[in-house]
Amino acid sequence: MSRIAIIVPGIGYTTDRSLLYFAGKVAQNAGYELQKIQFSGFEKGVKGNPEKMKRAFSHAYEQLMEQLPSSDRDDEVLFISKSIGTAVSLRADIEKDIRARHILFTPLMETMELMQQLLEKQGRSRRSDMIIFHGLADPWAADNDSMRVIAEQRGVEYHELPGANHSLETGNPIVDMDSQKKTMEICQRFLYT
Repeated sequence: MSRIAIIVPGIGYTTDRSLLYFAGKVAQNAGYELQKIQFSGFEKGVKGNPEKMKRAFSHAYEQLMEQLPSSDRDDEVLFISKSIGTAVSLRADIEKDIRARHILFTPLMETMELMQQLLEKQGRSRRSDMIIFHGLADPWAADNDSMRVIAEQRGVEYHELPGANHSLETGNPIVDMDSQKKTMEICQRFLYT
């Protein structure tokens, strides 16, 4: 049995940026082998454009499926994903019935819909296999109340960061470093439970 952590970026937020980099290190320390997904070729101006977002989602999903490592049914798979990566990771889990664990950084509303589909298909017990981190100043997912309510109704662990944007940053490096440390501590606890 292998333990595989698949790092899935967002549009313009690569696997080497702080959230994904340090979450990957936390996963490695927990015994996971890392597989980093690389995205490229997105259109400009996706935010706020539903048609471009649909195309970006399809494009990201195709690239994820091309790079998705093969795994056995006994393998323990973890997705560590960001933004559009959260949505395509959940879709891959649904369609391939991977039954992975998920660390979801800055999910989109589409992610929350896919989370519901995954729980309906694979069972509500899967809610303990997911954890969400959302910034309250995230322009890509500004409906904070809906994000919180959906997570609470589904019983998925949910963490809000006040003043944090789509990178979970506030602009104050001291605050951001402290928030990132707390976030990684939560991720570490999640991986060991």
